Amino acid sequence: MPVQVKPATAALFAISAVATAAVIGGSYGPQHPRAALWYASLRKPSYTPPGPVIGGVWGMLEILLCITGYRLLRSRNGTARTVALAGWSANLAGLAGFPAMFFGRKQLGFSASVSSAMFASASATTAAALRADPVAAMTSTPLLLWTAFATFLGEEIWRRN
Repeated sequence: MPVQVKPATAALFAISAVATAAVIGGSYGPQHPRAALWYASLRKPSYTPPGPVIGGVWGMLEILLCITGYRLLRSRNGTARTVALAGWSANLAGLAGFPAMFFGRKQLGFSASVSSAMFASASATTAAALRADPVAAMTSTPLLLWTAFATFLGEEIWRRN
């Protein structure tokens, strides 16, 4: 028998989970002067977006992560939902963990691996969400595209530095 999470509970959980991951990740970001100086010193490719663009993209992606989580929590129980929620949870771990590795520990290679793992989890989320809730698949697609680009960019920054 399918168990659906009540709308208010699903919304509260999704928003809280994304906000927690964002706050953890944000505590290591380039808004800190030493991290900003270090990041500015890196050799980056010409296609590196400016900081405000990256911040704006992540703001939108976090909103979409909330919607994706809400939709998946409200969808019918089943394997597709379970896989999609596991991928969504892994995306949140990456949201928290990538800045800690990149800006906090300055581990370019490991942070590129975290980005690759996020791309894999975003792929799994989107693919499974297609079966669990097509709207959730749609709202997770921008993260899939962004993590593909971010992985490519992160690996290039690692290579250059």
